[in-house]
Amino acid sequence: MNWSLSPSPVPRRSKQGRAGGTGGPIDLSLGPVVQNGKINAPYSTTTQIKGVSDDYGEELERWIRSHLYYPEEARQAGEEGAASLHVEIDRDGHVTKVRRTGASGSYYLDAAAMSIFRNAQLPPVPPDMQGNNFPIDLTINYILLRR
Repeated sequence: MNWSLSPSPVPRRSKQGRAGGTGGPIDLSLGPVVQNGKINAPYSTTTQIKGVSDDYGEELERWIRSHLYYPEEARQAGEEGAASLHVEIDRDGHVTKVRRTGASGSYYLDAAAMSIFRNAQLPPVPPDMQGNNFPIDLTINYILLRR
C-alpha cells in the first residue's frame, strides 16, 4: 500500500478556442487605452449590430464598449474569436432574451459576450422606432494585439 503524501494529479483543462496572433509577446503595460491615436491595450474588440437604426446602433455600440471585457483566462490561453448573439429588448431597453447564434470557439469568450447582456439595461429605444420588442443580432470580435 502506498501512503505517500505526494500531491494528487490535477486534471488539466484541454485548450479550447482558436489560438490567435503570432505567438509574440503581449503588451501588458498600463496606460490609457488610446495613446497617440493608437490602441494601447492587449486586446481589441469590434462589434457589428443589425436590426436597429444607425443612430441607435451607435448608441448601443457605445454601451457595449463600456461593458465589454476580455476574459483573463482567454487572454492567457491566446484565445480569439467572434461571438455572435441574438438579443431582444423591450422599448425601455431591458434585455428580455439573449442567446448565442455563433460560437467563437472559446467557452470564456462566449460566456463573456453573453454575460454582458444578461439582465442588462440598454439605452431606451428611440420613439421613432415602431414596436414593443426589438431583436438585435450582433457579433463581438475578440482580437489579441501582438507587438
